[in-house]
Amino acid sequence: MLNIDRHTGALLAGWVGSGNRIGAIVHLGLQRRPKGSVVGNFRRSLQRRFRLKRYLGNVPVKLIEFSRPHDWDALERQLSEINADVLISYAFPSLIPQRVLAGFRKGGLNLHPSLLPNYRGPHPVHRMVVDGQHLACGGVTLHKMSAGYDQGDILAQVAFSEADWATKQTLAHATAAAFRLLVSDAVPAYCRGALSGVPQPAGDFTWARLEPAHMMISPSMPMEHVARLWHVLGIAPGIYLSTEAGNARLGFQIRRLGPPTGRAPVRRWASIEFDLADGRVVHLTYNRLLKRLVKMHAVLASARLGEPHLEIRFFDQST
Repeated sequence: MLNIDRHTGALLAGWVGSGNRIGAIVHLGLQRRPKGSVVGNFRRSLQRRFRLKRYLGNVPVKLIEFSRPHDWDALERQLSEINADVLISYAFPSLIPQRVLAGFRKGGLNLHPSLLPNYRGPHPVHRMVVDGQHLACGGVTLHKMSAGYDQGDILAQVAFSEADWATKQTLAHATAAAFRLLVSDAVPAYCRGALSGVPQPAGDFTWARLEPAHMMISPSMPMEHVARLWHVLGIAPGIYLSTEAGNARLGFQIRRLGPPTGRAPVRRWASIEFDLADGRVVHLTYNRLLKRLVKMHAVLASARLGEPHLEIRFFDQST
């Protein structure tokens, strides 16, 4: 996994909570200098310990740091000592070689945040929202890992409802719940031989890579679309509006002024006023204070969320 966060924490808790054992967690290491700082790495290390304690309690877990450049031979040797049945992956930024997957009796499984075969690739959630396809293609797929990115047989899927896309917090909450459900129900069924999966259909499907142009706002976009872009892209990597003074990085909408006026954007301290297809609006502009406010709001909003209603769809060749 890329890191231990609310998504992977739910994955780990769901796996252990359903009576399974974690042989090891393979994660990317801390940042090396000059990009990484001593203070920053120490903070990230403490966060990792806190999150492991939060999601796994006192369950002992072996951590394997696997930084670039990846030494797959060394990782194979470490994994061979674990004698695990299955590898479960999420958001790891490199394609895992087939020889590593062959070291597991049941191979490797991946959790991908879209309804495959739609939106294979590294940025599926971002691209779905940019393309306006989040309701049709939004969800999580559990699939077998193969020699290609996100191309293996589909075992199970959890689709998201419109309510799950309401805010960034509801989306994160639904994703974490889907992870728990899939690793608790579908992965054990696959390991027992009760779930075989089906091949993905052939076709020309969108490759989900986010480009700079996808983060740009235009006056032809409706307010609802821009608001959803902010929910998903807002803090990282951000959304931007082109102005005569250069690109302005946007925060969330704070006011609607009325219908479009045809006037150019007007930038003031900490805010910007501009036209969209169905109205003229005022957005905050991005700064450090806004970043902190958004994080505080996310914590408070997450505490109020109820459990989403999600259903698994299983894929089996025998049915």
